[in-house]
Amino acid sequence: MLKIAIGLPTNRLVKPKTAESLMKLVDYSNYDLEIIVSTRGYNTAENRNWITAQAVKKGCDYLFMVDDDMIYEPDTLERLVEANRDIIGGLYYTKYEDKAPVLEYFDKPEEGLFKVKAMGGGLILIKCDVFKKVPQPWYGYKWNNLGAVTMSNDWFFCEKAREAGFDIWCDSSITAEHMGLKEY
Repeated sequence: MLKIAIGLPTNRLVKPKTAESLMKLVDYSNYDLEIIVSTRGYNTAENRNWITAQAVKKGCDYLFMVDDDMIYEPDTLERLVEANRDIIGGLYYTKYEDKAPVLEYFDKPEEGLFKVKAMGGGLILIKCDVFKKVPQPWYGYKWNNLGAVTMSNDWFFCEKAREAGFDIWCDSSITAEHMGLKEY
């Protein structure tokens, strides 16, 4: 039986609908699941690195990373595992008025299963063998000389994974909702 870590990087409160999605996913799943929640990191990259190290240390086959503000279907994990890719995620959008996919295309948007240059870490499944071939730190940031972030932690990981020879895949038939704040 596959052992899959579900990593939840957070240093804030988990949204109730995210908790509900996670509970339904766990109930639906037939895998050996290990839930790892990081609550002490100063930033998301630190949380993701700690979660990843725990998943590798515990001998997990996969790490399913989900953010604390995502809503997804109970069969999401099964569908991602069935795709049998080293790195694969579903499609979700930014949580701003001007919605955009949280991924970077190589060329143009496609339907179904396709390779991307980078994707957000809010709903992503990664084979743990990947982490044995990608040098640490797996997650980090790139900054400009004024201290502004020029590359987020998930893009940082995707760049390092591609440099190590891995493809990043998106399955646009697997979707999630990304919850944000809105003034009413």
